[in-house]
Amino acid sequence: MSNGNKVVLIGDGFVGSSYAFALINSGLATELAIIDIRKDKELADVNDLLDATVLTSSPTIVKTGTFEDCKDADLVVLAYGNSQKNLVNRLNDIKIASQMVVDTIPQVVEAGYDGVILLATNPVDVIARVVAEVSGFPKEKIVGTGTSLDTARFNQYLALESKLNVSDINAYVIGEHGNSSVAVWSNANVNGINIREFIDKIDDDYKDEVGELIRDKAFKIIKGKGATHFGIANCLLAFTKAILLDEKRVLMASSYLNGEYKNKGLYTGVPTIIGKNGAEKILEMPIDDREQKMFDKSCKDLNENYKLALEVINK
Repeated sequence: MSNGNKVVLIGDGFVGSSYAFALINSGLATELAIIDIRKDKELADVNDLLDATVLTSSPTIVKTGTFEDCKDADLVVLAYGNSQKNLVNRLNDIKIASQMVVDTIPQVVEAGYDGVILLATNPVDVIARVVAEVSGFPKEKIVGTGTSLDTARFNQYLALESKLNVSDINAYVIGEHGNSSVAVWSNANVNGINIREFIDKIDDDYKDEVGELIRDKAFKIIKGKGATHFGIANCLLAFTKAILLDEKRVLMASSYLNGEYKNKGLYTGVPTIIGKNGAEKILEMPIDDREQKMFDKSCKDLNENYKLALEVINK
């Protein structure tokens, strides 16, 4: 490890560059090494970010990186992926993203890195499993951003509907970061008071409608500007802070299930204590029968989707 907090970012697209900007503004890292296949973009962003560090008094040294930088890194972050512009479904790029993992992760391991790998690469639950398989790392050292963004969108929606401050809303989305995500209404609350006290007529149809709104928000953003990146960048930053500072913070991460929520053998979005060792403990919150059935279906879908990734891993 480095003498400070050294972060290696692999993938400098919309998400990666937004995360890099958020990171230098946070002052969390003493060094940021950026690796991207597009060397002109990589160098341009490094120079732009260096200018920004002067104006923000950030302690971060930003540089173009190589996989050798992983040797003494405190955290490796994966933000590469297929262009979001033409995606109809996040699952369309499973094989592309899996190939990126096969091409990069062995180089990270060969450099001597053995720490936590944090990733936002979509489809994040499937790709977290691919990273675990290719790296051979302990399952808890692979941490995906999971349903952290979905959860933020759910909380934002409930705050607007209830006309309350979003910081007082406690509600969660579990399962796949994608088409089968599950908004957990059964324990959604405002500082301990059930959300039903603030929003009228929460029936199954309403729940399904809100679930669709949460899932469709990404596609509306992509349609308008080509990519979603600010929201997920801040999610990545929250995970980075929790890992580098060993915060033991509960975040909605793609974590490896070993019987929790009645499922096992896959990564998916669940509340997880995040610290210096990665996904340190999954927390099991109560969910109702309807939510459990939806979660089971989500896990089943993810297992099916992983078969596409296996075609790349095993070829």
